[in-house]
Amino acid sequence: MKYLIVSMIVMANLANAQITKSFGARINQLGYGEQAKKILVYKDIDAPAVEFRDLASGKVVLTAPLSAPAAWEHSGEIVRKADFSELKKGLYAAYINGARISDNIVVQNNAYEDVYKAALKWFYYQRASTALSPEFADKWARAAGHPDTSVYYYPESEKPENWKISSPKGWYDAGDYGKYIVNSGISVFTILEFYEHFEKELKNLSLNIPESKSKTPDILEEARWNLDWMLTMQDSDGGVYHKLTTARFCGHIMPNMDTAKRYVVMKTTPATLNFAAVMAQAARIYKPFDAKFSQNALAAAEKAFEWANKNPGVLFKQPDGMNTGQYHHPNETSKDEHLWAAAELYMTTKKKIYVQVTDSVPFNSNSPWWGDANFLAVYRLANSKNNFNQNLTKAAQDTLLTLANMLRDQSESSAYGLPIMKWNWVWGSNSVVANNGIVLLHAYYLTKDKRYLDAAQRALDYILGANPLDISYVTGHGNRTMMDPHHRPSEADGIFEPVPGMLAGGPHEGGQDIKPGNCEVNYVQKGKPALSYIDHHCSYASNEVAINWNAPLAYLAGALHFLNNGVRVP
Repeated sequence: MKYLIVSMIVMANLANAQITKSFGARINQLGYGEQAKKILVYKDIDAPAVEFRDLASGKVVLTAPLSAPAAWEHSGEIVRKADFSELKKGLYAAYINGARISDNIVVQNNAYEDVYKAALKWFYYQRASTALSPEFADKWARAAGHPDTSVYYYPESEKPENWKISSPKGWYDAGDYGKYIVNSGISVFTILEFYEHFEKELKNLSLNIPESKSKTPDILEEARWNLDWMLTMQDSDGGVYHKLTTARFCGHIMPNMDTAKRYVVMKTTPATLNFAAVMAQAARIYKPFDAKFSQNALAAAEKAFEWANKNPGVLFKQPDGMNTGQYHHPNETSKDEHLWAAAELYMTTKKKIYVQVTDSVPFNSNSPWWGDANFLAVYRLANSKNNFNQNLTKAAQDTLLTLANMLRDQSESSAYGLPIMKWNWVWGSNSVVANNGIVLLHAYYLTKDKRYLDAAQRALDYILGANPLDISYVTGHGNRTMMDPHHRPSEADGIFEPVPGMLAGGPHEGGQDIKPGNCEVNYVQKGKPALSYIDHHCSYASNEVAINWNAPLAYLAGALHFLNNGVRVP
Protein backbone atom coordinates (compact mmCIF):
# COMPACT_ATOMS: atom_id res chain seq x y z
CA MET A 1 0.00 0.00 0.00
CA LYS A 2 1.29 3.44 -0.85
CA TYR A 3 2.20 5.57 2.16
CA LEU A 4 0.03 8.64 2.54
CA ILE A 5 -0.79 11.17 5.21
CA VAL A 6 -3.21 9.79 7.76
CA SER A 7 -6.51 11.12 6.46
CA MET A 8 -5.77 9.89 2.93
CA ILE A 9 -4.65 6.48 4.19
CA VAL A 10 -7.80 6.08 6.21
CA MET A 11 -10.04 7.03 3.29
CA ALA A 12 -8.17 4.72 0.91
CA ASN A 13 -8.56 1.80 3.28
CA LEU A 14 -12.21 2.57 3.75
CA ALA A 15 -12.79 2.70 0.01
CA ASN A 16 -11.00 -0.61 -0.49
CA ALA A 17 -13.08 -2.18 2.26
CA GLN A 18 -16.32 -0.79 0.80
CA ILE A 19 -17.20 0.65 4.17
CA THR A 20 -19.82 3.37 4.34
CA LYS A 21 -18.78 6.94 3.66
CA SER A 22 -18.52 9.52 6.39
CA PHE A 23 -21.30 12.06 6.84
CA GLY A 24 -19.12 14.19 9.10
CA ALA A 25 -20.70 13.92 12.55
CA ARG A 26 -18.65 12.13 15.19
CA ILE A 27 -20.76 9.56 17.01
CA ASN A 28 -20.46 6.08 18.47
CA GLN A 29 -20.85 4.01 15.31
CA LEU A 30 -22.33 1.03 17.16
CA GLY A 31 -24.99 3.01 19.00
CA TYR A 32 -26.14 3.89 22.50
CA GLY A 33 -28.19 2.45 25.32
CA GLU A 34 -31.58 4.03 25.89
CA GLN A 35 -30.58 5.76 29.12
CA ALA A 36 -27.05 6.59 27.97
CA LYS A 37 -25.54 10.00 27.50
CA LYS A 38 -25.60 10.66 23.76
CA ILE A 39 -23.39 13.38 22.29
CA LEU A 40 -22.87 14.28 18.63
CA VAL A 41 -19.80 16.32 17.67
CA TYR A 42 -19.74 18.30 14.42
CA LYS A 43 -17.64 20.96 12.79
CA ASP A 44 -18.35 24.62 13.49
CA ILE A 45 -21.34 25.55 11.33
CA ASP A 46 -23.78 28.42 11.14
CA ALA A 47 -26.87 26.69 12.50
CA PRO A 48 -28.74 26.82 15.80
CA ALA A 49 -29.62 23.15 16.19
CA VAL A 50 -29.50 19.57 14.95
CA GLU A 51 -32.65 17.75 13.91
CA PHE A 52 -32.94 14.04 14.62
CA ARG A 53 -35.26 12.08 12.37
CA ASP A 54 -36.72 8.68 12.99
CA LEU A 55 -35.68 6.67 9.96
CA ALA A 56 -38.78 4.48 10.05
CA SER A 57 -41.21 7.40 9.79
CA GLY A 58 -38.99 10.15 8.41
CA LYS A 59 -40.32 12.50 11.09
CA VAL A 60 -38.26 14.91 13.18
CA VAL A 61 -38.47 13.57 16.74
CA LEU A 62 -35.93 15.82 18.46
CA THR A 63 -34.38 19.22 17.84
CA ALA A 64 -31.20 19.60 19.91
CA PRO A 65 -29.40 22.94 20.22
CA LEU A 66 -25.77 23.16 19.16
CA SER A 67 -23.27 24.29 21.75
CA ALA A 68 -21.07 27.32 21.20
CA PRO A 69 -18.01 26.67 19.01
CA ALA A 70 -15.03 25.42 20.99
CA ALA A 71 -11.48 24.34 20.16
CA TRP A 72 -10.25 20.84 20.98
CA GLU A 73 -6.57 21.31 21.62
CA HIS A 74 -5.68 17.70 20.78
CA SER A 75 -6.84 17.91 17.15
CA GLY A 76 -6.88 21.64 16.42
CA GLU A 77 -10.54 21.50 15.41
CA ILE A 78 -13.28 23.99 16.20
CA VAL A 79 -16.38 21.92 16.89
CA ARG A 80 -19.90 22.08 18.29
CA LYS A 81 -21.86 19.47 20.25
CA ALA A 82 -25.48 18.39 20.37
CA ASP A 83 -26.95 16.31 23.20
CA PHE A 84 -29.54 13.82 21.96
CA SER A 85 -29.88 11.79 25.15
CA GLU A 86 -33.68 12.06 24.95
CA LEU A 87 -33.85 9.59 22.06
CA LYS A 88 -35.13 6.16 23.07
CA LYS A 89 -35.05 2.83 21.26
CA GLY A 90 -35.00 3.25 17.49
CA LEU A 91 -32.98 4.09 14.39
CA TYR A 92 -32.26 7.75 13.66
CA ALA A 93 -30.14 10.15 11.63
CA ALA A 94 -29.05 13.73 12.27
CA TYR A 95 -29.65 16.68 9.94
CA ILE A 96 -28.57 20.32 9.79
CA ASN A 97 -30.33 22.73 7.45
CA GLY A 98 -31.97 19.77 5.75
CA ALA A 99 -28.70 17.96 4.99
CA ARG A 100 -27.89 14.64 6.62
CA ILE A 101 -24.75 14.80 8.76
CA SER A 102 -24.61 11.41 10.53
CA ASP A 103 -24.46 7.68 10.04
CA ASN A 104 -27.46 5.73 11.24
CA ILE A 105 -27.79 6.31 14.97
CA VAL A 106 -28.77 3.11 16.76
CA VAL A 107 -30.41 3.36 20.17
CA GLN A 108 -30.83 -0.01 21.83
CA ASN A 109 -29.57 -1.51 25.06
CA ASN A 110 -27.71 -4.35 23.33
CA ALA A 111 -25.59 -2.01 21.20
CA TYR A 112 -22.31 -3.29 22.72
CA GLU A 113 -23.10 -6.97 23.07
CA ASP A 114 -21.26 -8.04 19.94
CA VAL A 115 -18.20 -5.87 20.47
CA TYR A 116 -17.53 -6.89 24.07
CA LYS A 117 -17.85 -10.55 23.09
CA ALA A 118 -15.53 -10.04 20.12
CA ALA A 119 -12.98 -8.28 22.33
CA LEU A 120 -12.97 -11.32 24.63
CA LYS A 121 -12.98 -13.85 21.79
CA TRP A 122 -9.87 -12.18 20.36
CA PHE A 123 -7.83 -13.71 23.18
CA TYR A 124 -8.61 -17.12 21.69
CA TYR A 125 -7.08 -15.95 18.41
CA GLN A 126 -3.93 -15.00 20.36
CA ARG A 127 -3.40 -18.48 21.79
CA ALA A 128 0.07 -19.93 21.44
CA SER A 129 0.94 -23.64 21.18
CA THR A 130 -2.29 -24.73 19.53
CA ALA A 131 -4.00 -24.84 16.17
CA LEU A 132 -7.12 -22.75 15.66
CA SER A 133 -9.75 -24.83 13.87
CA PRO A 134 -12.46 -23.46 11.57
CA GLU A 135 -15.08 -24.62 14.09
CA PHE A 136 -13.91 -21.95 16.51
CA ALA A 137 -11.85 -19.54 14.38
CA ASP A 138 -13.93 -19.46 11.19
CA LYS A 139 -11.84 -18.23 8.24
CA TRP A 140 -9.04 -17.13 10.59
CA ALA A 141 -8.19 -20.76 11.37
CA ARG A 142 -4.46 -21.46 11.39
CA ALA A 143 -1.87 -24.10 12.14
CA ALA A 144 -0.30 -24.45 15.58
CA GLY A 145 2.80 -22.43 16.29
CA HIS A 146 5.34 -22.15 19.10
CA PRO A 147 4.87 -25.37 21.09
CA ASP A 148 7.33 -23.93 23.65
CA THR A 149 8.04 -27.34 25.14
CA SER A 150 11.77 -26.84 24.76
CA VAL A 151 12.66 -23.29 25.77
CA TYR A 152 16.24 -22.11 26.38
CA TYR A 153 17.62 -19.42 28.68
CA TYR A 154 19.03 -16.21 27.21
CA PRO A 155 21.89 -15.61 27.19
CA GLU A 156 22.66 -19.31 26.93
CA SER A 157 26.11 -18.83 28.46
CA GLU A 158 24.47 -18.23 31.85
CA LYS A 159 23.00 -21.74 32.12
CA PRO A 160 24.30 -25.28 31.62
CA GLU A 161 24.44 -26.42 27.99
CA ASN A 162 21.26 -28.51 28.06
CA TRP A 163 19.22 -26.21 30.31
CA LYS A 164 15.61 -25.99 29.08
CA ILE A 165 12.09 -25.57 30.42
CA SER A 166 8.68 -26.46 29.04
CA SER A 167 6.44 -23.41 28.89
CA PRO A 168 3.52 -23.96 26.48
CA LYS A 169 0.21 -22.14 26.12
CA GLY A 170 -0.31 -18.46 26.93
CA TRP A 171 -1.37 -15.58 24.69
CA TYR A 172 0.77 -13.86 22.11
CA ASP A 173 1.27 -10.48 23.71
CA ALA A 174 0.61 -8.17 20.77
CA GLY A 175 1.34 -8.04 17.06
CA ASP A 176 4.39 -10.23 17.65
CA TYR A 177 4.72 -13.75 19.03
CA GLY A 178 6.30 -13.00 22.39
CA LYS A 179 4.78 -13.87 25.77
CA TYR A 180 5.40 -11.42 28.61
CA ILE A 181 4.53 -11.83 32.29
CA VAL A 182 4.32 -8.12 33.12
CA ASN A 183 1.78 -7.37 30.41
CA SER A 184 -0.10 -10.56 31.15
CA GLY A 185 -0.63 -9.40 34.73
CA ILE A 186 -2.82 -6.37 34.12
CA SER A 187 -4.55 -8.12 31.20
CA VAL A 188 -5.60 -11.16 33.24
CA PHE A 189 -6.56 -8.96 36.19
CA THR A 190 -8.87 -6.85 34.05
CA ILE A 191 -10.61 -9.87 32.55
CA LEU A 192 -10.99 -11.57 35.93
CA GLU A 193 -12.26 -8.40 37.59
CA PHE A 194 -14.83 -8.07 34.80
CA TYR A 195 -15.97 -11.56 35.73
CA GLU A 196 -16.01 -10.69 39.45
CA HIS A 197 -18.20 -7.66 38.83
CA PHE A 198 -20.64 -9.36 36.47
CA GLU A 199 -20.35 -12.98 37.53
CA LYS A 200 -24.00 -13.92 37.11
CA GLU A 201 -24.16 -12.56 33.56
CA LEU A 202 -20.79 -13.94 32.44
CA LYS A 203 -21.22 -17.45 33.81
CA ASN A 204 -23.33 -18.44 30.83
CA LEU A 205 -21.46 -16.43 28.19
CA SER A 206 -20.47 -18.56 25.19
CA LEU A 207 -17.36 -17.53 23.28
CA ASN A 208 -17.35 -20.61 21.03
CA ILE A 209 -13.96 -21.88 22.16
CA PRO A 210 -12.84 -25.51 22.48
CA GLU A 211 -13.65 -25.53 26.21
CA SER A 212 -17.18 -24.17 25.81
CA LYS A 213 -18.80 -27.42 26.91
CA SER A 214 -16.98 -27.51 30.25
CA LYS A 215 -18.60 -26.50 33.53
CA THR A 216 -16.23 -23.56 33.87
CA PRO A 217 -17.41 -20.27 32.30
CA ASP A 218 -15.85 -19.54 28.93
CA ILE A 219 -14.31 -16.28 30.09
CA LEU A 220 -12.47 -18.17 32.83
CA GLU A 221 -11.46 -20.96 30.46
CA GLU A 222 -9.87 -18.38 28.18
CA ALA A 223 -8.02 -16.68 31.03
CA ARG A 224 -6.91 -20.13 32.22
CA TRP A 225 -5.03 -20.67 28.94
CA ASN A 226 -2.75 -17.80 29.93
CA LEU A 227 -2.67 -18.59 33.65
CA ASP A 228 -1.47 -22.13 32.88
CA TRP A 229 1.41 -20.66 30.91
CA MET A 230 2.26 -18.17 33.64
CA LEU A 231 2.61 -21.02 36.14
CA THR A 232 5.30 -22.60 33.96
CA MET A 233 7.35 -19.38 34.17
CA GLN A 234 7.92 -19.70 37.92
CA ASP A 235 11.30 -21.05 38.98
CA SER A 236 11.63 -23.48 41.89
CA ASP A 237 12.78 -20.66 44.19
CA GLY A 238 9.56 -18.69 43.56
CA GLY A 239 10.95 -16.09 41.17
CA VAL A 240 9.26 -15.64 37.80
CA TYR A 241 10.93 -15.20 34.42
CA HIS A 242 10.18 -11.90 32.76
CA LYS A 243 9.40 -13.04 29.21
CA LEU A 244 9.50 -15.83 26.65
CA THR A 245 10.50 -14.75 23.13
CA THR A 246 12.89 -15.35 20.28
CA ALA A 247 16.09 -13.31 20.33
CA ARG A 248 14.87 -11.10 17.48
CA PHE A 249 11.42 -10.23 16.17
CA CYS A 250 10.43 -12.42 13.24
CA GLY A 251 9.09 -11.16 9.92
CA HIS A 252 5.45 -10.85 8.95
CA ILE A 253 4.78 -14.58 8.97
CA MET A 254 2.26 -16.99 10.50
CA PRO A 255 3.04 -18.54 13.90
CA ASN A 256 3.95 -21.98 12.52
CA MET A 257 6.54 -20.38 10.24
CA ASP A 258 8.42 -18.80 13.14
CA THR A 259 10.74 -21.66 14.13
CA ALA A 260 13.63 -19.76 15.70
CA LYS A 261 14.85 -20.72 19.16
CA ARG A 262 12.67 -19.46 21.98
CA TYR A 263 14.09 -18.20 25.26
CA VAL A 264 13.09 -17.18 28.75
CA VAL A 265 14.93 -14.18 30.14
CA MET A 266 15.85 -13.32 33.74
CA LYS A 267 13.66 -13.42 36.83
CA THR A 268 12.52 -9.95 37.88
CA THR A 269 10.67 -8.45 40.80
CA PRO A 270 7.90 -6.78 38.72
CA ALA A 271 7.20 -10.03 36.84
CA THR A 272 7.15 -12.01 40.08
CA LEU A 273 4.75 -9.60 41.79
CA ASN A 274 2.45 -9.42 38.74
CA PHE A 275 2.37 -13.20 38.89
CA ALA A 276 1.65 -13.17 42.63
CA ALA A 277 -1.23 -10.74 42.23
CA VAL A 278 -3.12 -12.56 39.48
CA MET A 279 -2.49 -16.00 40.97
CA ALA A 280 -3.97 -14.84 44.28
CA GLN A 281 -6.93 -13.39 42.40
CA ALA A 282 -7.32 -16.59 40.37
CA ALA A 283 -7.19 -18.74 43.51
CA ARG A 284 -10.43 -17.12 44.72
CA ILE A 285 -12.24 -17.10 41.41
CA TYR A 286 -11.46 -20.63 40.21
CA LYS A 287 -12.03 -22.37 43.54
CA PRO A 288 -15.68 -23.35 42.76
CA PHE A 289 -14.60 -24.84 39.43
CA ASP A 290 -11.19 -26.40 40.09
CA ALA A 291 -10.13 -26.65 43.73
CA LYS A 292 -6.75 -28.16 42.91
CA PHE A 293 -5.86 -25.39 40.49
CA SER A 294 -6.97 -22.86 43.09
CA GLN A 295 -4.66 -24.40 45.70
CA ASN A 296 -1.73 -24.50 43.28
CA ALA A 297 -2.31 -20.88 42.22
CA LEU A 298 -2.35 -19.65 45.81
CA ALA A 299 0.75 -21.61 46.77
CA ALA A 300 2.54 -20.19 43.72
CA ALA A 301 1.40 -16.66 44.59
CA GLU A 302 2.68 -16.86 48.16
CA LYS A 303 5.99 -18.33 47.06
CA ALA A 304 6.38 -15.56 44.50
CA PHE A 305 5.64 -12.90 47.11
CA GLU A 306 8.31 -14.35 49.38
CA TRP A 307 10.86 -14.25 46.56
CA ALA A 308 9.98 -10.63 45.77
CA ASN A 309 10.41 -9.64 49.42
CA LYS A 310 13.89 -11.15 49.36
CA ASN A 311 14.68 -9.61 45.96
CA PRO A 312 12.86 -6.24 45.96
CA GLY A 313 14.84 -4.42 43.29
CA VAL A 314 15.54 -6.84 40.46
CA LEU A 315 14.44 -4.92 37.37
CA PHE A 316 14.59 -6.10 33.79
CA LYS A 317 17.64 -5.37 31.67
CA GLN A 318 17.56 -6.33 28.01
CA PRO A 319 20.46 -8.69 27.22
CA ASP A 320 22.82 -7.88 24.37
CA GLY A 321 21.69 -9.38 21.09
CA MET A 322 17.96 -9.38 21.92
CA ASN A 323 15.47 -6.87 20.50
CA THR A 324 12.05 -8.13 21.65
CA GLY A 325 9.83 -6.19 24.07
CA GLN A 326 11.34 -5.13 27.37
CA TYR A 327 8.50 -4.06 29.66
CA HIS A 328 11.16 -2.57 31.92
CA HIS A 329 9.72 -0.67 34.86
CA PRO A 330 9.64 3.06 34.04
CA ASN A 331 9.79 4.17 37.69
CA GLU A 332 12.77 1.98 38.57
CA THR A 333 10.80 0.51 41.46
CA SER A 334 8.31 -2.30 41.98
CA LYS A 335 6.40 -0.71 44.88
CA ASP A 336 3.21 -0.47 42.83
CA GLU A 337 3.22 -4.20 42.06
CA HIS A 338 4.10 -4.91 45.69
CA LEU A 339 1.02 -3.02 46.85
CA TRP A 340 -1.23 -4.71 44.29
CA ALA A 341 0.05 -8.22 45.04
CA ALA A 342 -0.35 -7.66 48.78
CA ALA A 343 -3.93 -6.47 48.29
CA GLU A 344 -4.84 -9.55 46.26
CA LEU A 345 -3.14 -11.92 48.68
CA TYR A 346 -4.84 -10.34 51.67
CA MET A 347 -8.24 -10.63 49.99
CA THR A 348 -7.58 -14.33 49.44
CA THR A 349 -5.88 -15.30 52.69
CA LYS A 350 -6.68 -12.54 55.23
CA LYS A 351 -3.12 -12.90 56.54
CA LYS A 352 -1.80 -9.82 58.36
CA ILE A 353 1.56 -10.04 56.60
CA TYR A 354 -0.11 -8.78 53.45
CA VAL A 355 -2.29 -6.06 54.93
CA GLN A 356 0.82 -4.60 56.56
CA VAL A 357 2.21 -3.94 53.08
CA THR A 358 -0.97 -2.18 51.98
CA ASP A 359 -0.56 0.15 54.96
CA SER A 360 2.97 1.12 53.98
CA VAL A 361 2.78 1.96 50.24
CA PRO A 362 1.13 5.28 49.29
CA PHE A 363 -1.51 5.53 46.59
CA ASN A 364 -1.19 7.62 43.45
CA SER A 365 -3.78 9.06 41.09
CA ASN A 366 -2.54 7.56 37.82
CA SER A 367 -4.87 5.57 35.59
CA PRO A 368 -3.50 2.00 35.61
CA TRP A 369 -1.25 0.53 32.95
CA TRP A 370 1.38 -2.19 32.91
CA GLY A 371 4.04 0.26 34.10
CA ASP A 372 2.04 1.44 37.13
CA ALA A 373 -0.24 -1.06 38.86
CA ASN A 374 -0.85 1.12 41.93
CA PHE A 375 -4.43 1.90 40.90
CA LEU A 376 -5.30 -1.79 40.65
CA ALA A 377 -4.78 -1.90 44.40
CA VAL A 378 -6.83 1.30 44.76
CA TYR A 379 -9.76 -0.51 43.13
CA ARG A 380 -9.50 -3.30 45.68
CA LEU A 381 -8.99 -1.18 48.76
CA ALA A 382 -11.70 1.34 47.83
CA ASN A 383 -14.32 -1.41 47.97
CA SER A 384 -15.52 -1.65 51.56
CA LYS A 385 -16.74 -5.21 50.91
CA ASN A 386 -13.11 -6.34 50.78
CA ASN A 387 -12.67 -5.69 54.51
CA PHE A 388 -9.51 -3.65 54.62
CA ASN A 389 -8.82 -1.13 57.38
CA GLN A 390 -11.51 1.57 57.29
CA ASN A 391 -8.99 4.42 57.18
CA LEU A 392 -7.17 2.72 54.33
CA THR A 393 -10.43 2.16 52.47
CA LYS A 394 -11.34 5.83 52.90
CA ALA A 395 -7.94 6.89 51.56
CA ALA A 396 -8.36 4.60 48.54
CA GLN A 397 -11.84 5.96 47.90
CA ASP A 398 -10.52 9.52 48.03
CA THR A 399 -7.77 8.60 45.57
CA LEU A 400 -10.27 6.94 43.23
CA LEU A 401 -12.61 9.92 43.27
CA THR A 402 -9.79 12.43 42.82
CA LEU A 403 -8.89 10.87 39.48
CA ALA A 404 -12.49 10.15 38.50
CA ASN A 405 -13.54 13.73 39.22
CA MET A 406 -10.76 15.07 37.05
CA LEU A 407 -11.77 12.78 34.19
CA ARG A 408 -15.47 13.53 34.62
CA ASP A 409 -14.85 17.28 34.65
CA GLN A 410 -12.73 17.01 31.53
CA SER A 411 -15.48 15.05 29.80
CA GLU A 412 -18.12 17.61 30.73
CA SER A 413 -16.10 20.68 29.78
CA SER A 414 -13.95 19.78 26.77
CA ALA A 415 -14.88 20.59 23.20
CA TYR A 416 -15.29 16.90 22.26
CA GLY A 417 -16.77 15.97 25.61
CA LEU A 418 -14.20 13.22 26.23
CA PRO A 419 -12.38 12.06 29.40
CA ILE A 420 -8.95 12.43 27.83
CA MET A 421 -6.09 14.38 29.41
CA LYS A 422 -3.15 15.85 27.52
CA TRP A 423 -0.77 13.30 29.05
CA ASN A 424 -2.91 10.40 27.78
CA TRP A 425 -1.54 10.74 24.23
CA VAL A 426 1.08 8.02 24.51
CA TRP A 427 1.84 4.66 22.92
CA GLY A 428 -1.40 2.73 23.44
CA SER A 429 -3.49 5.87 23.91
CA ASN A 430 -6.71 3.99 23.15
CA SER A 431 -6.08 1.66 26.07
CA VAL A 432 -5.52 4.70 28.30
CA VAL A 433 -8.94 6.00 27.26
CA ALA A 434 -10.50 2.59 27.97
CA ASN A 435 -8.82 2.44 31.38
CA ASN A 436 -10.03 5.98 32.10
CA GLY A 437 -13.52 4.66 31.40
CA ILE A 438 -12.98 1.84 33.90
CA VAL A 439 -11.81 4.32 36.54
CA LEU A 440 -15.05 6.24 35.99
CA LEU A 441 -17.10 3.05 36.27
CA HIS A 442 -15.49 2.24 39.61
CA ALA A 443 -16.41 5.72 40.80
CA TYR A 444 -19.97 5.07 39.62
CA TYR A 445 -20.08 1.77 41.51
CA LEU A 446 -18.95 3.58 44.65
CA THR A 447 -21.21 6.64 44.46
CA LYS A 448 -24.09 5.71 42.08
CA ASP A 449 -23.56 9.19 40.55
CA LYS A 450 -24.60 8.95 36.88
CA ARG A 451 -22.19 11.71 35.86
CA TYR A 452 -19.39 9.17 36.18
CA LEU A 453 -21.32 6.68 34.08
CA ASP A 454 -21.92 9.33 31.42
CA ALA A 455 -18.21 10.11 31.24
CA ALA A 456 -17.38 6.39 30.96
CA GLN A 457 -19.81 6.22 28.06
CA ARG A 458 -17.89 8.97 26.29
CA ALA A 459 -14.66 6.96 26.63
CA LEU A 460 -16.25 4.09 24.70
CA ASP A 461 -17.80 6.55 22.23
CA TYR A 462 -14.32 7.81 21.37
CA ILE A 463 -12.99 4.32 20.67
CA LEU A 464 -15.99 3.42 18.51
CA GLY A 465 -16.03 6.47 16.27
CA ALA A 466 -16.56 9.72 18.19
CA ASN A 467 -13.04 10.88 17.39
CA PRO A 468 -11.48 13.32 14.90
CA LEU A 469 -10.59 10.54 12.44
CA ASP A 470 -14.21 9.36 12.41
CA ILE A 471 -13.23 5.68 12.58
CA SER A 472 -13.86 2.81 14.93
CA TYR A 473 -10.54 1.61 16.28
CA VAL A 474 -11.94 -1.93 16.74
CA THR A 475 -11.59 -4.33 13.82
CA GLY A 476 -14.87 -5.59 12.41
CA HIS A 477 -17.08 -3.26 14.48
CA GLY A 478 -18.25 0.04 13.07
CA ASN A 479 -18.99 1.73 9.76
CA ARG A 480 -15.39 2.78 9.15
CA THR A 481 -12.88 0.62 10.98
CA MET A 482 -9.19 0.08 11.35
CA MET A 483 -8.28 -2.39 8.56
CA ASP A 484 -4.50 -2.84 8.44
CA PRO A 485 -3.19 -3.49 11.97
CA HIS A 486 0.35 -4.30 12.99
CA HIS A 487 -0.57 -7.93 13.77
CA ARG A 488 1.42 -10.69 12.17
CA PRO A 489 -1.41 -13.22 11.72
CA SER A 490 -3.65 -10.60 10.10
CA GLU A 491 -0.80 -9.51 7.84
CA ALA A 492 0.26 -13.01 6.77
CA ASP A 493 -2.95 -15.06 6.57
CA GLY A 494 -4.01 -13.89 3.10
CA ILE A 495 -7.45 -12.85 4.36
CA PHE A 496 -8.54 -9.30 3.54
CA GLU A 497 -10.32 -8.63 6.83
CA PRO A 498 -8.13 -8.55 9.94
CA VAL A 499 -8.94 -10.80 12.87
CA PRO A 500 -12.07 -9.21 14.45
CA GLY A 501 -12.34 -7.60 17.86
CA MET A 502 -8.87 -6.02 18.06
CA LEU A 503 -8.28 -2.54 19.47
CA ALA A 504 -5.66 -0.40 17.73
CA GLY A 505 -3.08 1.25 19.96
CA GLY A 506 -4.19 4.67 18.80
CA PRO A 507 -2.83 8.10 17.91
CA HIS A 508 0.03 9.97 19.57
CA GLU A 509 3.04 12.03 18.53
CA GLY A 510 5.79 9.53 19.37
CA GLY A 511 6.38 8.38 15.80
CA GLN A 512 8.78 5.67 16.97
CA ASP A 513 8.08 3.63 13.83
CA ILE A 514 8.91 6.37 11.33
CA LYS A 515 12.26 5.35 9.88
CA PRO A 516 13.81 4.14 6.60
CA GLY A 517 12.44 0.79 5.54
CA ASN A 518 9.44 1.04 7.82
CA CYS A 519 6.90 3.90 7.98
CA GLU A 520 8.65 6.20 5.55
CA VAL A 521 6.14 9.04 5.54
CA ASN A 522 5.77 11.10 8.68
CA TYR A 523 2.14 10.65 9.77
CA VAL A 524 2.65 12.66 12.96
CA GLN A 525 0.85 16.00 12.94
CA LYS A 526 2.80 18.24 15.27
CA GLY A 527 0.68 19.60 18.09
CA LYS A 528 -2.28 17.43 17.06
CA PRO A 529 -1.81 14.08 18.81
CA ALA A 530 -5.41 12.96 18.14
CA LEU A 531 -4.66 13.04 14.40
CA SER A 532 -1.22 11.40 14.60
CA TYR A 533 -2.22 7.93 13.46
CA ILE A 534 -1.85 5.76 10.39
CA ASP A 535 -3.91 2.69 9.52
CA HIS A 536 -1.01 0.65 8.23
CA HIS A 537 0.77 -2.42 9.51
CA CYS A 538 4.08 -0.55 9.44
CA SER A 539 2.94 1.46 12.44
CA TYR A 540 3.67 -0.54 15.54
CA ALA A 541 3.55 2.76 17.45
CA SER A 542 -0.04 3.64 16.51
CA ASN A 543 -1.66 0.59 14.90
CA GLU A 544 -0.40 -2.43 16.80
CA VAL A 545 -2.73 -4.49 18.96
CA ALA A 546 -2.06 -5.93 22.42
CA ILE A 547 -3.68 -8.00 25.16
CA ASN A 548 -3.46 -5.15 27.66
CA TRP A 549 -5.40 -2.93 25.24
CA ASN A 550 -8.12 -5.44 24.46
CA ALA A 551 -8.76 -6.34 28.09
CA PRO A 552 -9.98 -2.85 29.12
CA LEU A 553 -12.00 -2.62 25.88
CA ALA A 554 -13.77 -5.87 26.82
CA TYR A 555 -14.40 -4.63 30.36
CA LEU A 556 -15.63 -1.17 29.37
CA ALA A 557 -17.92 -2.31 26.54
CA GLY A 558 -19.17 -5.28 28.54
CA ALA A 559 -19.88 -3.30 31.70
CA LEU A 560 -21.81 -0.67 29.74
CA HIS A 561 -23.74 -3.43 27.98
CA PHE A 562 -24.82 -4.96 31.28
CA LEU A 563 -25.55 -1.62 32.94
CA ASN A 564 -27.63 -0.55 29.92
CA ASN A 565 -29.65 -3.72 30.36
CA GLY A 566 -30.47 -3.02 33.98
CA VAL A 567 -27.88 -5.20 35.65
CA ARG A 568 -27.37 -4.06 39.21
CA VAL A 569 -24.18 -2.15 39.96
CA PRO A 570 -21.62 -4.66 41.29
